[in-house]
Amino acid sequence: MSMMNRFVGMLVLAAVVFTATAGCSQVMNAPTDTSSSLQLMGINVDGVDRSYYLHLPPTHKSSPKLPLVLVLHGGGKGDGLTPAKYLGFTSLADSKGFIVVYPNGIDAYWRDGRGYTHRGVSDNSVDDVGFISKLIDHLAQEKNADPKRVYVTGISNGGMMTLRLGCELSSKLAAVAPVAANIPKNLIRSCRPDLPLPVLLMNGTDDPMVPYDGGYVHFFRKKMGEVVSTDNTISFWVRHNRCNAFPNVEELPDRDPRDHSKITVTTYANMRNRCEVVLYSVKGGGHTLPGSDAPDWPRLLGRKNNDINGAEVIWQFFENHSR
Repeated sequence: MSMMNRFVGMLVLAAVVFTATAGCSQVMNAPTDTSSSLQLMGINVDGVDRSYYLHLPPTHKSSPKLPLVLVLHGGGKGDGLTPAKYLGFTSLADSKGFIVVYPNGIDAYWRDGRGYTHRGVSDNSVDDVGFISKLIDHLAQEKNADPKRVYVTGISNGGMMTLRLGCELSSKLAAVAPVAANIPKNLIRSCRPDLPLPVLLMNGTDDPMVPYDGGYVHFFRKKMGEVVSTDNTISFWVRHNRCNAFPNVEELPDRDPRDHSKITVTTYANMRNRCEVVLYSVKGGGHTLPGSDAPDWPRLLGRKNNDINGAEVIWQFFENHSR
């Protein structure tokens, strides 16, 4: 195999890994996850067939209402199976007792508001916000999901879509946790959430794809729309939630010195409505979820931090909030 073919192969594999990256639902397939089976389900939204992977924990039959966590994959190739395999939420759902769903974007990406993706100009005719909104309603009605405890997380393109949902669907969400993502520049001016919304953001300062300090999202030299900085993303939600402007700052223990990264946690609180905004800033970290099972490819994605389990941290944040 030539050096060029190896390089192209690495790019394709990286894209696949990070696609963690109303009608009646029916089971379409039943692939096997590391902890249990996932069901591939279908739902029709305004005449468009959409799909998602569903996992119900063992407590589902005995509990009247369970929290719902939606995990959005990144953009590129693949679908919701990628985050199901690498990010750790399915096994966590079993131990903590929540429903986890991995929705699938059309053409393997989400219309997150940037206007551009790896495929070029985004197709805005696809209503991803409408899909997620109807999916939440359907799961509340058919799978006993608690409408007061609905949460969304996602990485990269999925993280930016999570932020868009925070802008446009806050009335149905109890909290969101975008990873490796900032608010798209095209979106922040029109972002008008209906309600305060708890937000946890987890970004690496050395992310080679989504710039921590704002600018163009890129995969090597290919530009894919602009985002604001992590500081501006946090400031937006602090203002919207009317949090105290003076945060609590904590340096987490460096449990794995070999990963060459450390985490600072900055928490902005609102004592009246508990609508906090939290930033996990991974100093030296890359385009990854800390502590996940995703392959460690520092040359392509930057360093992966191992000081925390990102999925567990996100669930602990979600668990503290309800509508």
